[in-house]
Amino acid sequence: MTHFTTPAIVLRRRDYGDFDLILTVLTLDHGVVSLIAKSAKKSVKRFPGILEPFAGLNIVYNQGRGKGMMVLEEASLESTFGTLRSDILKTAYASYWAELVALWLEEGQTRPDIYRLMVFVLEHLVRDDVPAALLSLLFQMRFVGQEGLRPVLERCACCHIEVDQLAQQHFCIDLKQGGIVCHECPGPESTQLRLGKGTLKQLLWMADGDLPTALRVRFTPWALAEANDFLEAFVPFHIGRTPKSLGFLRQVRKEGGRG
Repeated sequence: MTHFTTPAIVLRRRDYGDFDLILTVLTLDHGVVSLIAKSAKKSVKRFPGILEPFAGLNIVYNQGRGKGMMVLEEASLESTFGTLRSDILKTAYASYWAELVALWLEEGQTRPDIYRLMVFVLEHLVRDDVPAALLSLLFQMRFVGQEGLRPVLERCACCHIEVDQLAQQHFCIDLKQGGIVCHECPGPESTQLRLGKGTLKQLLWMADGDLPTALRVRFTPWALAEANDFLEAFVPFHIGRTPKSLGFLRQVRKEGGRG
C-alpha cells in the first residue's frame, strides 16, 4: 500500500453516510485530491475537529484497496486559515477561490504554484492586512495567468493596437475575444463590462512579479469594484463554469457593502 504525506488545504467537505467525510483538498505535492475520511465524525482522537474548509493541514493518505478513493489516514493542523470562517465576507471570498481551484484543476495534477498562491491569499485574508477584494483580484489574475487564460489587457484583442497608442480612456470587454476592444473595432453584444485605462494597467501590474510586490498597487474603491466585476465575469467564462460560491459572494457584498 502506497502512502503519501503532504501539506494540504481543505477546499470542500461533505458528509458521507453517518460517520464518514469526503474531502477535496489542494496539496503541495499532488494537486487536487479527493479523500474519504472514515469515521471522521466520531473519531476525536484521529481528526479532532480539524477537517474544516480552508484548514491548512499536513496529511497522510493512501490509495486504499483497488482503484477506489484515496483514504485519509492522519491529519494535523498546520495553520489557522479556518478562523476566517467567523467572518462571512472572508468566507465568501475564500469559498470562491477554493471552488475555482476545485472546478478547474484535474485531480492529481501537481501544481505547487497554485498551492502557494492559495496559501498566500489565505494568510493575508486571516491577517486582515489587505482588503479581501484586492486579494481576490490578485488571486484571479494569477490563477488564470498560470492556467494560460490571462486576459488581453495590454492591446486591443481584435486589432492588436497597443493600449498606450490609443487615446481612449475606457474600453469595452469582449469575453469571447478574451480581453479589451478599442472603439475602432466591432464591440461585443453587451457593453456592460468596461475597464478604464488606469484600472487595466493596475491589473497588468498584478499579473507578474512576486506576490508581495503585486499587492503594493493601490486601487480606488471604484476601480477595485470595476476590476472585480470584470474578473468575476471573465474567469467563469473561460473556465467554462460559474462557481455557485460566486452568487453567495455577490449577495454578501450587496448586503454588507462591497469589501
